[in-house]
Amino acid sequence: MCCSGETRTEKRWLQTLWAIALIGIQGSSAAQMTVYGDDEDYDYDTREGLEFGLNVGVYRGFPGAASFYNGTGTHELSDVGSRMWGIDERLRQLQQPGQASSGGVAGILNDFAQDWYVYSYPIMQYKPSMFFGLKLAKFWNPETALVCHVDAISATAEGAWSLSTGLLPDQGQGSEDVRTYPILGKEQRLNIALGYRTAIFIAEDASWAFELGGMANAVSVEENYVVMSPAVGNQNYEVPLMTLVNNGAAGGQLVAASNILTQWGMGFYTSAGVALEFDEGGHIELNVRASRDQISLGTEEFKGWNVAAFVTWMMPAQLGDFVRASF
Repeated sequence: MCCSGETRTEKRWLQTLWAIALIGIQGSSAAQMTVYGDDEDYDYDTREGLEFGLNVGVYRGFPGAASFYNGTGTHELSDVGSRMWGIDERLRQLQQPGQASSGGVAGILNDFAQDWYVYSYPIMQYKPSMFFGLKLAKFWNPETALVCHVDAISATAEGAWSLSTGLLPDQGQGSEDVRTYPILGKEQRLNIALGYRTAIFIAEDASWAFELGGMANAVSVEENYVVMSPAVGNQNYEVPLMTLVNNGAAGGQLVAASNILTQWGMGFYTSAGVALEFDEGGHIELNVRASRDQISLGTEEFKGWNVAAFVTWMMPAQLGDFVRASF
């Protein structure tokens, strides 16, 4: 959890960003732009009006938020109808009488000594994830625009935890038999960014592009589970750590939780890239973006830097003419 001073600091950052954007918009003009070089002058056509684009890229979340899925049993969901278990407590619950559907996992645990225990918990990391989105830009001239991004991401956190079986290790090596298993957490993210864009031309059909603005994010927790497998064979068993409440208390079957509440957070972002223009119209942008986000997961809030690298195709105003010219 973050302190109120840090919240006030980020509010001042956002106010500064919006002030910069308003000054840029007020100072813009919709006229033809001329860039002066050492040898000759280059004229660039006016770029104004609304443009639409498609974003495709790779997204990486900061590891601090991934720790929510580490299976320690210290995290809680904001949905009062669902519960988040720790690994140890969940596995022992599966050994209770009446857990018929857990036969595979219970069989693995029953092969261990009665004093088995969780040897270590994981250090969770987000895997790089593909994301797709839309971009809307209002241009006043090639150097000044107000932009909006809406991007959808399927994020996966992963790690490895270990369990001491209480048995002697194979061939008498070492003093303890420790086995390692994976743990995963999955979530859906929606990022909505609104910012100011400017550009610096480096050639007639190429320019550096920079953006700065605010970002809102929505996060929905989808799954959190461990995967166990027997010592012999390749059968894998998934054990959900998120279940509905009031199930399994008396030995009944637990039901995996779904449709966890979506939670919102705020932040800001900055991006830089190269924009290339086609002779037939339209632009391709190669971008790198970093965003300082507040991620809300369950009853906790995490703040950190998320990064993304993506390509944006800005569709020309006359899409039909562009398609015909391309073929």
